[in-house]
Amino acid sequence: MSIFVYKRLSAMQKFAFVSLGRISVNSDLTPLHFYVQKRNSGHSRWSKIRHSKGAADVRKGQLFASISKDILTAAREGGPDVHFNLRLAAAIKQARQADMPKENIERAIKRASSKEYSNAEHVVYEGLGPHGVALMIECLTDNKNRTVKALRNKFNRMDGSMAPVGYMFDKKGRIWFTQGATSDALEAMFEKAIDAGAEDMSDLADGKVEVICDFSQLQAVTRVLSEQCGYVIERMEGTYIPNQYVDISDEHAHELVAVIEDIEELDDVIKVHCNMS
Repeated sequence: MSIFVYKRLSAMQKFAFVSLGRISVNSDLTPLHFYVQKRNSGHSRWSKIRHSKGAADVRKGQLFASISKDILTAAREGGPDVHFNLRLAAAIKQARQADMPKENIERAIKRASSKEYSNAEHVVYEGLGPHGVALMIECLTDNKNRTVKALRNKFNRMDGSMAPVGYMFDKKGRIWFTQGATSDALEAMFEKAIDAGAEDMSDLADGKVEVICDFSQLQAVTRVLSEQCGYVIERMEGTYIPNQYVDISDEHAHELVAVIEDIEELDDVIKVHCNMS
């Protein structure tokens, strides 16, 4: 059960809730006041464990492989022109920040239009992993039988199973951005994100803001934030946000992270989402 604590800040022309730096907007209410809502953030623990683990022991080669998949997927879905493909532009920026060699970036873009991926499909597989945690596994494959066989082997090794769990998630768009050349404070960035169509926001620290929006509005919201607001897009992607969570211990959480990283090493796997609380 969630415990909510509210604190009135100031009169505003929006009615919103902030949850540990996260704002959930209710557009149906008459504009009243701005409140703080404190509660447990569903995917923050998952993110922290992965980020801290990544900082400690993920080799640069693994990081490059992950970014290459992002670039390949973005280029395949939106084309190689970064002026029209904002997701690709954000993925390339992330690659450069990670000091990924230029030839690796160009190779990933070229692969998107190669014969190898001419018949590839974007497929999402579902399953239950360790300790009852639901997994949504995004894949890009030209051979579903091969991919299913590889995933089934992974699930068997973890005592899990491939099973329908999609109802535990909502497909959304996720955007990370910074203030760029603007001098906007965090509150102003949140307000403009709301006006752009954001449903949910978080302060990621280091000047970064995360926005969650309806998946169908991902491109539109990103363009408003980039072209009209002048913000710098660091990352944009489709994602699966849990609407049901499974609470597990820290020991089991680190075990789950190791399992997911093992799955993500499969060539056909793009990304794995889970509903760990």
